[in-house]
Amino acid sequence: MTLASTILVPELQSWFYRFVLTSNLNKSEIPIPTNIDSVYLPQKSFIELLFNDSYEYQDYKYKYLSDTNTYGWPYVVRNRMMVYPASARYYTLNDRGTNFFNLEHDDFVLLDALVAYRNDSTAVTIVTTSPAPVAYFDSTSMILYANFNDLNTNLSKLIFLYLDLKIYNRYSNYDTTTLIAQTLLESLYESYVLENMYDYVTNADSYVNGDQ
Repeated sequence: MTLASTILVPELQSWFYRFVLTSNLNKSEIPIPTNIDSVYLPQKSFIELLFNDSYEYQDYKYKYLSDTNTYGWPYVVRNRMMVYPASARYYTLNDRGTNFFNLEHDDFVLLDALVAYRNDSTAVTIVTTSPAPVAYFDSTSMILYANFNDLNTNLSKLIFLYLDLKIYNRYSNYDTTTLIAQTLLESLYESYVLENMYDYVTNADSYVNGDQ
């Protein structure tokens, strides 16, 4: 067990657990994480926004705080993480916390566009030639001004790929054999984005071949 594996954010593990259970892409190669009861999961987490197709809130939260009360942790978490008590950390969504995942400007812009898409999948449009030098989401017109190649973070690029696929059925920006992700959160979300691309291509091929 590495130090990184003794730091846990419950909703990240829980939503990826749900994703793996329903995944069609490389399902047998992804170890299924331990499930965490929904009673321990917060509302409006940006992590749920990333993974939950039925996200129902109009905003999201992203600040996390270390919960030092180990007796309040889920039993399955405490039982495993206390094997390494010196490094075990359990982070919960809390407005008094910090930007634990180091989200940057482009991440927030794409998250704002994603939450708008979750609330109304027909409302958001993407303009790839932005009038501003940085990515921008106009919440009034529901227009995302962004260019994939100009985004400065991996997470924002992955969200852009997801929105581009869902809104326009495009995936040409993912023309690479090299994974985009570099962190755990990015890696898990990239699996989710790839799953959506796989499902789209598979369904499109079935339609073309007359299987539907």
